[in-house]
Amino acid sequence: MGLPTIAVPQYKLTIPSTLQEVSYRPFLVKEEKILLIAMESDDSKQMTGAINTIIENCIFEDLDVNNMPMFDIEYIFLQLRAKSKGEIVDLSYECEKCKKEIPAQVDLAKIEITRTEGHTNKIQLSSDVGVIMKYPSISMQDTISTENTDVENVFTTVTTCIDSIWDKENVFSAKDHTKEELDKFVESLPDESFQKIQEFFNTVPVLKHDIEVKCLAKTGKGKKASICGNVEKRTLEGLASFFA
Repeated sequence: MGLPTIAVPQYKLTIPSTLQEVSYRPFLVKEEKILLIAMESDDSKQMTGAINTIIENCIFEDLDVNNMPMFDIEYIFLQLRAKSKGEIVDLSYECEKCKKEIPAQVDLAKIEITRTEGHTNKIQLSSDVGVIMKYPSISMQDTISTENTDVENVFTTVTTCIDSIWDKENVFSAKDHTKEELDKFVESLPDESFQKIQEFFNTVPVLKHDIEVKCLAKTGKGKKASICGNVEKRTLEGLASFFA
């Protein structure tokens, strides 16, 4: 006779980029083990791979996790974490005034993707040429090399995120062209056109949340003791900032 298993609840979430509703379960001890091993390694690629595996395990629908936008990945993982470990996360910051610790709590259930008005992945570069861009994904992380300069990695990211290029008569899919051809296309752009592509990256939807914290630490001694009372605004952006 097999050992008993404990039933786990199922929940639903909406994927930000596609508005597709999917079902998921909280992560279990086996997923937490994967996460802890990755965190212990202090390797960003192993951490990204762990998050990828956990999402694939916990989402019931088939998703191409490797090619999903990073803001989708971050949002989904945050929902999994909230249902698995609790919706309230305890954080702490150093007070800018008295330098003592300010404890803070964040409700993960209230975190949403922040979108910039007017953002689009369809970019008109000139009167007759434009591009459709893809959002940075987990698979694209492998194209970034620590051996390259920041400038080289910026251009690699741009070319990797091009989905297609069009003119008045044709649409050219990026997958049908070599990296060298795409590099040549990007390098031939006028600065004004390239700035339009950069604006796409500057306004990509992001996991972001603003909080206000107040320092209640005591300062001074004896009759001169008082509460610091310093109030600061902090912006949490990206997955790591919610677990710092």
